[in-house]
Amino acid sequence: MARITIPYAVADFIDLRERGFYYVDKTDYIPKLEDYNAPVFLRPRRFGKSLLVSTLACYYDRTKAHRFEELFGGTWIGNHPTKEHNSYMIIRYDFSKMVMADTIEGLAQNFNDLNCGPVDVMVEHNRDLFGDFQFTTRGDASKMLEEVLNYARSHEFPKVYLLIDEYDNFTNQLLTAYNDPLYEEVTTNDSFLRTFFKVIKAGIGEGSIRTCFCTGVLPATMDDLTSGYNIAEILTLEPNFLNMLGFTYEETETYLRYVLDKYSTGQERFDEIWQLIVSNYDGYRFRPNGDRLFNATILTYFFKKFAANAGSIPDELVDENLRTDINWIRRLTLSLDNAKAMLDALIIDDELPYNVADLSKKLDKQNVFDIRFYPIILFFYGVITLKDKYYMAFPDKIMRNILLA
Repeated sequence: MARITIPYAVADFIDLRERGFYYVDKTDYIPKLEDYNAPVFLRPRRFGKSLLVSTLACYYDRTKAHRFEELFGGTWIGNHPTKEHNSYMIIRYDFSKMVMADTIEGLAQNFNDLNCGPVDVMVEHNRDLFGDFQFTTRGDASKMLEEVLNYARSHEFPKVYLLIDEYDNFTNQLLTAYNDPLYEEVTTNDSFLRTFFKVIKAGIGEGSIRTCFCTGVLPATMDDLTSGYNIAEILTLEPNFLNMLGFTYEETETYLRYVLDKYSTGQERFDEIWQLIVSNYDGYRFRPNGDRLFNATILTYFFKKFAANAGSIPDELVDENLRTDINWIRRLTLSLDNAKAMLDALIIDDELPYNVADLSKKLDKQNVFDIRFYPIILFFYGVITLKDKYYMAFPDKIMRNILLA
C-alpha cells in the first residue's frame, strides 16, 4: 500500500513539506496579512491555526532564507514571493502550553516559565547578529522581550516578526473553571498579561516589531485587555480572510480526488464519497454570505482513516479527541433552564436566532455571560455556525451528534 501522506495532526510546516504530505495551499493570504501590524485571527479549535502560524514563521525567518525554494517551491507564495520573505527575526509563543494555577502569582510564574524560552531561541538562531549578547534580566518574559527589542533596535537589526498561537487558551480555561476573579486579575490593571502585551504594543509603535500575529478562539480576552493592546486588528470576519483556514468545496474536491487516486480504486467512487462528506461534515460559514467551509482537522482525519482502510469507509467518522468540550455550554448558560431552552431551540427547531450586528460588537467578559450573546460565543467556539442573517445552526451532522451525546 502507498505510504499515507495525509497530514492529520501535523502542525509543523517544515515537517509537512519534508515528508511530502498533501498540502492545501493557503499561502496566497500571506501578502494580504502584510497590510496589518497587529492582526488577530479567531477560529474554532482544531481548525488549522497552528499550521498557519508555523507557515508564517518559516516564510519570514531570515535564518531559513537558504531553504525558501525547498519549503515553498510549488506553492502560490513560492511563485509570487513578497519582498519581505525571510527578512525578520522570529519569536513564536504558544499559550496552549500554559500550566494553570489557582493564584495570580502562580499564573505569572508559569507564564514566565513558558515564555522566556522563545526569546532565548530567537537570540540563539540569530547569533550572527547578536554576537556575545547576554540578557541582564532572566525569568521575566516581558522584561526579556523588552530588552531584546531595545537591543535589536539600537543596533539596527532586522525587525521581529512575533507570533502568538492560542493567545486566549489559558484565560478561557479560567472562565470555564468559574474562576472569574482570577480572570479579571489577569486581564486588568498591571497584570503580567497586560504588561506583556504593552511591551508588544510599544515594540510595534517603535518599529522593532514588524507584526504580531495572534490566533485564538474568542475575542473576549483581547477585548478585556482594552488599552493594554488597543491596536489589535480582528480579521476573523473580514471578507478577504474568511477562507484562510478550513477547506472550501473546491479545495475539498481536489483533496478527495487525490485520496481516491492514491488509496482507492479511482474516481468512480467520487460521487459516493463526496455525498458522505457533505452529509456529515458540511460545513462552517463565517459570514451570512460566505462560502461553506469544512473543518480541516475533521476532514483530514476522515481522509487518513479512509486511506489506512485502503478505500473502505471508516466506522468512526470523527476522532474522539475532537469532541467539543461542553463545559463551555454549561458555564455559558449559568443555569439548567437557560441551557435547556438553548439546546431545545437548536435540536428541535434546528436553528437559533441571533442579531448579526452582535458578531462585530465588543465581547468582553460582561457580554460573554449575557443571554443575548450566547449564540455568538457558541459560534466562535464552533458549536454552531451562520445559517443566514437571522439564524445559526449546527455546522454539520457530526457536531449535532456530539452535542446530543
